[in-house]
Amino acid sequence: MSVRVLVTAAGGALAPVNIRLLRDSPRHDIWVLAVDLDEHATGRYFADAFATVPPGDAPDYAQAIAELVQRHDIDLVMPWSDEEALALTHARELVEATGATLACAATATLAVMADKARTFQTLAGAGIVLPDWTLADTADELTDAIETLTARHGEIALKPLVSRGNRNVYVIRRDISGIVDYMGSRETHIDLDSFRRDHARDLSAHLPVMVMERLYPPAFDIDVLAWQGRLQYAVPRRRINPAGIPFRGTVFDHRDDLLALAAQITALLDLSWLYDFDIMTTAGGQPVPIELNPRPSGSVAASIIAGVPFYDDLISLCQGAAAAAHTPPADGRVVVPYMACHTPTDEQLP
Repeated sequence: MSVRVLVTAAGGALAPVNIRLLRDSPRHDIWVLAVDLDEHATGRYFADAFATVPPGDAPDYAQAIAELVQRHDIDLVMPWSDEEALALTHARELVEATGATLACAATATLAVMADKARTFQTLAGAGIVLPDWTLADTADELTDAIETLTARHGEIALKPLVSRGNRNVYVIRRDISGIVDYMGSRETHIDLDSFRRDHARDLSAHLPVMVMERLYPPAFDIDVLAWQGRLQYAVPRRRINPAGIPFRGTVFDHRDDLLALAAQITALLDLSWLYDFDIMTTAGGQPVPIELNPRPSGSVAASIIAGVPFYDDLISLCQGAAAAAHTPPADGRVVVPYMACHTPTDEQLP
Protein backbone atom coordinates (compact mmCIF):
# COMPACT_ATOMS: atom_id res chain seq x y z
CA MET A 1 0.00 0.00 0.00
CA SER A 2 1.36 3.41 -0.96
CA VAL A 3 2.15 5.89 1.81
CA ARG A 4 1.97 9.56 0.89
CA VAL A 5 4.35 11.66 2.98
CA LEU A 6 4.75 15.44 3.24
CA VAL A 7 8.16 16.66 4.42
CA THR A 8 9.00 20.25 5.26
CA ALA A 9 12.27 22.24 5.08
CA ALA A 10 13.19 20.77 1.69
CA GLY A 11 15.93 23.39 1.37
CA GLY A 12 18.01 21.83 4.14
CA ALA A 13 21.50 20.70 3.21
CA LEU A 14 20.68 17.02 3.75
CA ALA A 15 17.05 17.18 2.57
CA PRO A 16 17.84 15.60 -0.84
CA VAL A 17 19.44 12.50 0.65
CA ASN A 18 16.66 12.14 3.25
CA ILE A 19 13.97 12.41 0.59
CA ARG A 20 15.81 9.83 -1.50
CA LEU A 21 16.03 7.49 1.49
CA LEU A 22 12.27 7.80 2.01
CA ARG A 23 11.48 7.11 -1.63
CA ASP A 24 13.94 4.19 -1.82
CA SER A 25 12.35 2.39 1.14
CA PRO A 26 12.70 -1.40 0.81
CA ARG A 27 9.62 -1.93 3.00
CA HIS A 28 7.07 0.72 1.97
CA ASP A 29 5.93 2.30 -1.27
CA ILE A 30 6.47 5.96 -0.36
CA TRP A 31 5.38 9.01 -2.38
CA VAL A 32 6.91 12.30 -1.18
CA LEU A 33 5.62 15.86 -1.35
CA ALA A 34 8.42 18.25 -0.34
CA VAL A 35 7.70 21.82 0.74
CA ASP A 36 9.84 24.87 1.42
CA LEU A 37 9.54 28.65 1.38
CA ASP A 38 12.19 28.80 -1.39
CA GLU A 39 11.03 27.68 -4.83
CA HIS A 40 14.64 26.71 -5.60
CA ALA A 41 14.98 24.39 -2.58
CA THR A 42 17.23 21.54 -3.67
CA GLY A 43 14.94 18.92 -2.16
CA ARG A 44 12.29 19.66 -4.81
CA TYR A 45 14.35 17.81 -7.42
CA PHE A 46 14.29 14.57 -5.43
CA ALA A 47 10.62 14.47 -4.42
CA ASP A 48 7.59 13.27 -6.36
CA ALA A 49 6.01 16.72 -6.01
CA PHE A 50 6.96 20.10 -4.57
CA ALA A 51 5.15 23.18 -3.26
CA THR A 52 6.21 26.49 -1.79
CA VAL A 53 4.78 27.47 1.59
CA PRO A 54 5.02 30.49 3.91
CA PRO A 55 7.73 30.58 6.61
CA GLY A 56 7.06 28.27 9.55
CA ASP A 57 6.35 31.19 11.89
CA ALA A 58 3.91 32.91 9.49
CA PRO A 59 0.22 33.08 10.56
CA ASP A 60 -0.95 31.28 7.41
CA TYR A 61 1.67 28.49 7.46
CA ALA A 62 -0.46 25.76 9.06
CA GLN A 63 -3.41 26.52 6.79
CA ALA A 64 -1.14 26.20 3.75
CA ILE A 65 0.08 22.80 4.95
CA ALA A 66 -3.48 21.64 5.70
CA GLU A 67 -4.57 22.57 2.16
CA LEU A 68 -1.65 20.60 0.68
CA VAL A 69 -2.49 17.62 2.90
CA GLN A 70 -6.02 17.59 1.53
CA ARG A 71 -5.07 18.30 -2.08
CA HIS A 72 -2.45 15.52 -2.22
CA ASP A 73 -4.24 13.01 0.03
CA ILE A 74 -1.28 12.96 2.45
CA ASP A 75 -1.02 10.16 5.03
CA LEU A 76 1.92 11.38 7.13
CA VAL A 77 3.33 14.87 7.77
CA MET A 78 6.97 15.01 8.90
CA PRO A 79 8.23 18.44 10.06
CA TRP A 80 11.97 18.83 9.50
CA SER A 81 12.50 22.18 11.25
CA ASP A 82 11.83 23.46 14.77
CA GLU A 83 9.54 26.32 13.73
CA GLU A 84 7.44 24.11 11.50
CA ALA A 85 7.09 21.37 14.11
CA LEU A 86 5.88 23.94 16.65
CA ALA A 87 3.48 25.60 14.22
CA LEU A 88 1.98 22.29 13.12
CA THR A 89 1.56 20.79 16.58
CA HIS A 90 -0.43 23.91 17.54
CA ALA A 91 -2.65 23.27 14.50
CA ARG A 92 -2.82 19.48 14.83
CA GLU A 93 -6.61 19.24 14.43
CA LEU A 94 -6.47 21.32 11.26
CA VAL A 95 -3.62 19.27 9.78
CA GLU A 96 -5.15 15.91 10.71
CA ALA A 97 -8.74 16.80 9.77
CA THR A 98 -8.63 14.78 6.53
CA GLY A 99 -7.07 11.69 8.11
CA ALA A 100 -3.34 12.49 7.94
CA THR A 101 -1.06 11.88 10.91
CA LEU A 102 1.34 14.53 12.20
CA ALA A 103 4.67 12.95 13.18
CA CYS A 104 5.61 15.11 16.15
CA ALA A 105 4.82 15.33 19.85
CA ALA A 106 2.06 17.30 21.54
CA THR A 107 2.20 21.07 21.88
CA ALA A 108 3.18 21.08 25.57
CA THR A 109 6.02 18.62 24.98
CA LEU A 110 7.44 20.46 21.99
CA ALA A 111 7.26 23.73 23.92
CA VAL A 112 9.58 22.19 26.52
CA MET A 113 11.95 20.80 23.90
CA ALA A 114 12.16 24.05 21.92
CA ASP A 115 13.00 26.22 24.98
CA LYS A 116 16.48 25.40 26.33
CA ALA A 117 15.75 26.67 29.85
CA ARG A 118 12.51 24.67 30.13
CA THR A 119 14.37 21.65 28.77
CA PHE A 120 17.01 21.95 31.49
CA GLN A 121 14.45 22.58 34.22
CA THR A 122 12.44 19.51 33.19
CA LEU A 123 15.49 17.26 32.96
CA ALA A 124 16.85 18.51 36.28
CA GLY A 125 13.54 17.69 37.94
CA ALA A 126 14.02 14.08 36.85
CA GLY A 127 17.55 13.92 38.28
CA ILE A 128 19.34 13.95 34.91
CA VAL A 129 22.88 15.32 35.17
CA LEU A 130 23.28 18.70 33.45
CA PRO A 131 26.00 21.29 33.02
CA ASP A 132 26.29 24.01 35.67
CA TRP A 133 24.04 26.77 34.34
CA THR A 134 21.85 29.75 35.15
CA LEU A 135 19.33 31.90 33.31
CA ALA A 136 19.80 35.65 32.84
CA ASP A 137 16.62 37.64 32.15
CA THR A 138 18.18 41.12 32.30
CA ALA A 139 21.45 42.76 31.31
CA ASP A 140 22.47 43.04 34.97
CA GLU A 141 21.72 39.36 35.56
CA LEU A 142 23.75 38.49 32.48
CA THR A 143 26.75 40.44 33.81
CA ASP A 144 26.45 38.75 37.21
CA ALA A 145 26.07 35.29 35.68
CA ILE A 146 29.15 35.76 33.50
CA GLU A 147 31.21 36.81 36.54
CA THR A 148 29.94 33.94 38.70
CA LEU A 149 30.28 31.14 36.16
CA THR A 150 33.63 32.39 34.89
CA ALA A 151 35.01 32.45 38.43
CA ARG A 152 33.70 28.92 38.98
CA HIS A 153 34.74 27.30 35.69
CA GLY A 154 37.13 29.63 33.88
CA GLU A 155 35.43 29.11 30.53
CA ILE A 156 31.71 29.47 29.79
CA ALA A 157 29.11 29.41 27.02
CA LEU A 158 26.24 31.84 26.48
CA LYS A 159 23.13 30.85 24.49
CA PRO A 160 19.78 32.50 23.76
CA LEU A 161 16.84 30.31 24.76
CA VAL A 162 15.72 29.86 21.18
CA SER A 163 18.39 29.77 18.49
CA ARG A 164 19.14 27.74 15.38
CA GLY A 165 22.46 26.48 14.10
CA ASN A 166 24.48 28.03 16.98
CA ARG A 167 23.53 31.57 15.97
CA ASN A 168 24.28 34.17 18.70
CA VAL A 169 26.13 31.55 20.75
CA TYR A 170 29.32 32.72 22.46
CA VAL A 171 32.03 30.54 24.00
CA ILE A 172 34.35 32.49 26.28
CA ARG A 173 37.80 30.91 26.42
CA ARG A 174 41.07 31.58 28.22
CA ASP A 175 43.39 30.16 25.55
CA ILE A 176 42.64 32.67 22.77
CA SER A 177 42.76 36.40 22.07
CA GLY A 178 39.97 37.99 20.07
CA ILE A 179 37.70 35.79 17.94
CA VAL A 180 38.81 32.49 16.44
CA ASP A 181 37.04 30.23 13.97
CA TYR A 182 35.66 27.04 15.52
CA MET A 183 35.34 24.26 12.97
CA GLY A 184 33.62 26.60 10.50
CA SER A 185 30.60 26.92 12.81
CA ARG A 186 28.46 29.94 13.65
CA GLU A 187 29.61 29.87 17.28
CA THR A 188 31.68 32.88 18.34
CA HIS A 189 34.74 31.73 20.33
CA ILE A 190 36.23 34.74 22.07
CA ASP A 191 38.23 35.86 25.10
CA LEU A 192 36.41 37.46 28.03
CA ASP A 193 37.77 41.02 27.63
CA SER A 194 36.91 41.13 23.93
CA PHE A 195 33.42 39.83 24.66
CA ARG A 196 32.79 42.46 27.32
CA ARG A 197 34.08 45.24 25.09
CA ASP A 198 32.58 44.32 21.73
CA HIS A 199 29.74 41.82 22.13
CA ALA A 200 28.04 41.94 25.54
CA ARG A 201 25.64 44.66 24.41
CA ASP A 202 24.74 42.71 21.26
CA LEU A 203 23.95 39.57 23.24
CA SER A 204 21.79 41.59 25.65
CA ALA A 205 19.41 42.14 22.70
CA HIS A 206 18.68 38.39 22.76
CA LEU A 207 17.68 38.05 26.42
CA PRO A 208 16.87 35.81 28.19
CA VAL A 209 20.22 34.02 27.85
CA MET A 210 21.51 30.79 29.35
CA VAL A 211 24.98 30.98 30.86
CA MET A 212 26.72 27.66 31.51
CA GLU A 213 30.07 26.04 31.97
CA ARG A 214 31.90 25.42 28.72
CA LEU A 215 31.45 21.90 27.34
CA TYR A 216 33.90 19.92 25.26
CA PRO A 217 34.21 17.11 22.72
CA PRO A 218 33.24 14.40 22.29
CA ALA A 219 29.90 15.73 21.10
CA PHE A 220 27.09 13.43 19.98
CA ASP A 221 23.81 13.37 18.16
CA ILE A 222 21.50 10.61 19.38
CA ASP A 223 18.88 9.62 16.82
CA VAL A 224 15.88 8.49 18.88
CA LEU A 225 12.89 6.50 17.62
CA ALA A 226 10.18 6.55 20.29
CA TRP A 227 6.64 5.25 20.56
CA GLN A 228 4.20 6.06 23.38
CA GLY A 229 6.96 6.90 25.83
CA ARG A 230 9.07 3.83 25.06
CA LEU A 231 12.41 3.94 23.30
CA GLN A 232 12.28 1.66 20.27
CA TYR A 233 15.98 2.18 19.67
CA ALA A 234 18.58 4.92 19.58
CA VAL A 235 21.81 5.47 17.67
CA PRO A 236 24.54 7.65 19.23
CA ARG A 237 26.74 9.32 16.62
CA ARG A 238 29.95 11.13 17.57
CA ARG A 239 30.38 14.29 15.56
CA ILE A 240 33.51 14.71 13.48
CA ASN A 241 32.81 18.45 13.77
CA PRO A 242 31.90 18.93 17.46
CA ALA A 243 30.00 22.15 16.64
CA GLY A 244 27.52 20.13 14.57
CA ILE A 245 27.20 22.66 11.75
CA PRO A 246 28.53 22.34 9.11
CA PHE A 247 27.96 18.58 9.16
CA ARG A 248 31.26 16.84 8.39
CA GLY A 249 30.34 13.30 9.22
CA THR A 250 29.63 10.81 11.95
CA VAL A 251 31.46 8.12 13.90
CA PHE A 252 29.14 5.53 15.46
CA ASP A 253 29.72 5.00 19.16
CA HIS A 254 27.37 2.49 20.83
CA ARG A 255 27.69 3.73 24.44
CA ASP A 256 25.45 2.27 27.11
CA ASP A 257 25.33 5.53 29.08
CA LEU A 258 24.03 7.44 26.06
CA LEU A 259 21.45 4.78 25.26
CA ALA A 260 20.24 4.83 28.87
CA LEU A 261 19.99 8.62 28.75
CA ALA A 262 17.92 8.45 25.56
CA ALA A 263 15.55 5.94 27.17
CA GLN A 264 15.19 8.08 30.30
CA ILE A 265 14.36 11.25 28.36
CA THR A 266 11.94 9.40 26.08
CA ALA A 267 9.99 8.08 29.07
CA LEU A 268 10.09 11.42 30.89
CA LEU A 269 8.57 13.30 27.94
CA ASP A 270 6.32 10.42 26.81
CA LEU A 271 7.68 10.77 23.29
CA SER A 272 6.55 9.24 20.04
CA TRP A 273 8.20 9.68 16.62
CA LEU A 274 11.77 10.54 15.62
CA TYR A 275 13.98 13.08 17.40
CA ASP A 276 17.57 14.27 17.78
CA PHE A 277 19.19 14.72 21.20
CA ASP A 278 22.42 16.78 21.32
CA ILE A 279 25.03 15.73 23.88
CA MET A 280 28.37 17.23 24.91
CA THR A 281 30.90 16.45 27.61
CA THR A 282 31.90 18.36 30.76
CA ALA A 283 35.53 19.07 31.61
CA GLY A 284 35.29 16.11 33.99
CA GLY A 285 34.19 13.72 31.23
CA GLN A 286 30.45 13.52 32.03
CA PRO A 287 28.15 13.41 28.96
CA VAL A 288 25.28 15.89 29.38
CA PRO A 289 22.31 16.83 27.21
CA ILE A 290 22.45 20.33 25.76
CA GLU A 291 19.45 20.29 23.42
CA LEU A 292 16.43 18.12 22.62
CA ASN A 293 15.42 18.91 19.06
CA PRO A 294 11.66 18.69 18.41
CA ARG A 295 12.27 16.97 15.04
CA PRO A 296 14.77 14.56 13.50
CA SER A 297 18.27 15.68 12.60
CA GLY A 298 19.06 16.04 8.92
CA SER A 299 22.07 13.86 9.60
CA VAL A 300 19.80 10.95 10.62
CA ALA A 301 20.54 10.04 7.01
CA ALA A 302 23.93 8.81 8.23
CA SER A 303 22.28 6.26 10.53
CA ILE A 304 19.93 5.07 7.80
CA ILE A 305 22.77 4.72 5.30
CA ALA A 306 24.64 2.70 7.93
CA GLY A 307 21.74 0.24 8.09
CA VAL A 308 19.30 1.51 10.75
CA PRO A 309 15.80 1.77 9.18
CA PHE A 310 14.49 4.83 11.03
CA TYR A 311 12.04 5.98 8.34
CA ASP A 312 10.75 2.49 7.58
CA ASP A 313 10.15 1.78 11.27
CA LEU A 314 8.53 5.18 11.88
CA ILE A 315 6.00 4.43 9.15
CA SER A 316 5.50 0.85 10.39
CA LEU A 317 4.77 2.12 13.90
CA CYS A 318 2.29 4.63 12.47
CA GLN A 319 0.53 1.73 10.71
CA GLY A 320 0.29 -0.29 13.93
CA ALA A 321 3.18 -2.67 13.24
CA ALA A 322 6.27 -3.18 15.39
CA ALA A 323 9.69 -1.74 14.64
CA ALA A 324 11.87 -4.31 12.88
CA ALA A 325 14.94 -5.93 14.40
CA HIS A 326 18.19 -4.42 13.16
CA THR A 327 21.90 -4.55 13.82
CA PRO A 328 23.41 -1.30 15.15
CA PRO A 329 26.31 0.13 13.14
CA ALA A 330 29.66 -1.19 14.33
CA ASP A 331 31.52 1.06 16.75
CA GLY A 332 33.95 3.23 14.86
CA ARG A 333 32.12 3.03 11.55
CA VAL A 334 32.25 6.39 9.79
CA VAL A 335 29.76 8.08 7.45
CA VAL A 336 30.85 11.32 5.75
CA PRO A 337 28.97 13.71 3.42
CA TYR A 338 30.09 14.51 -0.11
CA MET A 339 28.92 16.71 -2.93
CA ALA A 340 26.99 15.08 -5.75
CA CYS A 341 24.98 16.27 -8.77
CA HIS A 342 21.52 15.38 -10.05
CA THR A 343 19.70 15.95 -13.34
CA PRO A 344 16.05 16.88 -12.63
CA THR A 345 13.21 16.31 -15.05
CA ASP A 346 11.68 19.26 -16.85
CA GLU A 347 8.59 18.91 -14.64
CA GLN A 348 10.70 19.40 -11.50
CA LEU A 349 12.18 22.71 -12.60
CA PRO A 350 10.72 25.92 -11.09
